[in-house]
Amino acid sequence: MKRVVHLFVSLAIIAGLMVPTAGAVTDNLASKPVAKTLYGNDINFDAASDGVVSIFYNSAQENKMKLVVELGKEKYIYNLFNNEEYVNYPLQLGDGTYKVSIYQNTTGTKYKKVSSKSQYVVAEDENDVYLQSVLEINWELEDDSIQLADELIASALEVKKEGIAIEDQQTVALSEEEIINELYLYVIENISYDYDKINGLDYSYVPKNDNTLEDQAGICYDYSSLLASMLRSQGIPAKMAKGYANTSSVYHAWNEVYLSDEDRWVVVDTTYDAYMVQNGYAYTFEKVSANYNKVKEF
Repeated sequence: MKRVVHLFVSLAIIAGLMVPTAGAVTDNLASKPVAKTLYGNDINFDAASDGVVSIFYNSAQENKMKLVVELGKEKYIYNLFNNEEYVNYPLQLGDGTYKVSIYQNTTGTKYKKVSSKSQYVVAEDENDVYLQSVLEINWELEDDSIQLADELIASALEVKKEGIAIEDQQTVALSEEEIINELYLYVIENISYDYDKINGLDYSYVPKNDNTLEDQAGICYDYSSLLASMLRSQGIPAKMAKGYANTSSVYHAWNEVYLSDEDRWVVVDTTYDAYMVQNGYAYTFEKVSANYNKVKEF
């Protein structure tokens, strides 16, 4: 049976129940530069110590664009789209000299370099990058999905306070494990797999968490983006991983969640667990990492 989720908690109650988590969101979330022109491109490393590079690209052309992020021999390639605002991309390859380049499609599979910039980067904390809003794990504090995460945590805290003397309630807080569990359970109990969606997607698709929430459905990409965004909004480092898993016959996406009390990352597969719980099968939060072959992480 699905637990009842109180989606319409008043702002006054929410404000009274909110508690700090592993790290204050406003302290961890990197700010993006403000675009000074309508058209053009810019590669901005101002928030590099927080784990992101901010990219502005907007042109009158419809050519396919690519963003290439390199550190040594490692490389990540992203689709780049016209946008009137900066978009953050992760610098998840560790400390060192990053080279970030914008490429424009010319013909077929050929691209030409439009802009490039290099910067030596040292992260303040190696896990900061996994708290940020980036292209594929895009979230803002005012998003419905993030407001829902706040409401779920506030409601869980209220339940935990039940039976505790009023004078002692100020010291009651949710543990990191309890926060993770609340958000994880919401996703696997409420989001169903959309078997038709994958057939209508093209190369440009990136998850939109509020759409997943409204549809109450998505593909593995959507599941992992939603959970990672919710956890990051609570100050808990979370990754989206892509690759191959024993739970899927096709390219797959899942999460890795950092447990600070144990100083380790655990594999979490909400797509698989949603299927299991919604069909009455047993499931476990932590997966065996050997069953997952990670190709990329974000």
